[in-house]
Amino acid sequence: MDRRERGEGKLGLFIMLIIVAAIIFVLVKAVPPRVNAYQFKDFMTQYAREDCWNRTHDQMVKDLLDKAEKLNLPITSKNIKIVRSGAYITMEAHFDVPVDLKVHKWVMHYDFKQTAEHY
Repeated sequence: MDRRERGEGKLGLFIMLIIVAAIIFVLVKAVPPRVNAYQFKDFMTQYAREDCWNRTHDQMVKDLLDKAEKLNLPITSKNIKIVRSGAYITMEAHFDVPVDLKVHKWVMHYDFKQTAEHY
């Protein structure tokens, strides 16, 4: 009697399909928020270097919050800290992105800090 007759090959295939499906599910849930978070970081970098120097503190916070909203990131004004010191500006954003995996809630924590000098 070979393996096909006993059905062992089908059980292994079924388990492998479940594992692959679980991996795909986790990736579909976790990758988009991570990509959005790093797009926000890139925006902070660009904004600190070029766009923020002629804006007030409140305008800068609003611009960052608008970008976060477009990227579906749970960032509030309490998560953003902006400090101007002479020719330097430092922007910080600290936030958590929850990812619901149905059996477990995973929280991705981000601490972004960008310092730029005005020439």
